[in-house]
Amino acid sequence: MKRVITFSSIAGAIAVALFVSVELIAAAGAALWSIAGLMHLSQQAAIILAALLGVPTLWAVTKICQLSWAAETDPENN
Repeated sequence: MKRVITFSSIAGAIAVALFVSVELIAAAGAALWSIAGLMHLSQQAAIILAALLGVPTLWAVTKICQLSWAAETDPENN
């Protein structure tokens, strides 16, 4: 079946992706801040930790965007 692409489906996909992604990025930032603070990490160690947390967070954000687009443009949902 063909995807339903209208202004409202595009706006819905963007809204869902932004909402969930911002929550996920805030959680990753809070985890980075708390771990670096509790362990008194140096700046270099905090950057390494940020990279370790950033890669799975970036993957999750891209997956969230893909899933929100698929859900909002699915013909069965419209």
